[in-house]
Amino acid sequence: MIVTAITALAALGSSAATGYALIYTRDSVEAGREQLRLAEQGQTTERFGRAVEQLGHAALDVRVGGIYALERIMRDSPQDQPAIMEVLQAFIRVHSASRGKPPAITDVGAERLLPAAPADIQAALNVIVRRDHSRDGGRTIDLSYTKLFGADLSDAYLVGAELEGADLTGATMFRANLTKAHLLSTNLSFASCRWANFTDAGMVKVVMVNTFAYNANFNGAELQAAIMHNTFLDGTTFVGANIRGAKITDPVRANFAGAEK
Repeated sequence: MIVTAITALAALGSSAATGYALIYTRDSVEAGREQLRLAEQGQTTERFGRAVEQLGHAALDVRVGGIYALERIMRDSPQDQPAIMEVLQAFIRVHSASRGKPPAITDVGAERLLPAAPADIQAALNVIVRRDHSRDGGRTIDLSYTKLFGADLSDAYLVGAELEGADLTGATMFRANLTKAHLLSTNLSFASCRWANFTDAGMVKVVMVNTFAYNANFNGAELQAAIMHNTFLDGTTFVGANIRGAKITDPVRANFAGAEK
């Protein structure tokens, strides 16, 4: 009986020791994970700081490198995407402000004749276009009053975007999604908006001179007082669009069936 009791106590002690060892191991693993998380967070913060510093560099290639460094950080750390979008939007606003006016285009029917946007501005736009919009954190893109003439925004997800007063003269916007975007007084002259989606967009006083909008969707858009001269609208739909007061002259193959006039 004594031997049995001693054996039982020994087994109990061994089990307790094993339990304590498991708890210790679990706590050690958790502590290790936390240390790793903090280390990774610190590395991300350091990378972010270096990339932002590059954005202010005088050399174009360094600025472009900083922009794409931010894109890599965004992919490695998706939770930082909203902040990176804010930085890139601010960069575009600042660096596009000095662009002046787009060169005059006199060739009626010309498409994509303007020179491309500067490499650093286009790089920032590329990152915005390629982002995973499901990680925007409920924020929308704001490029109001920017000078983006000649820029490429093809396939851009700009749902609800703020583009008031933006100059998109000669921009390429194939298949861009601008549903519910705000384009008050935006200049889309000579822009290539083929297959673009402007459903329910606010486009009061938008300027669309010689704009190529083949097969675009303006259903439900607010186009009051819009200026549409020599606009190419073959296959474009305007169901439920409001075009009251719009100045529409020489539209090319336009069909305004279903629009409110």
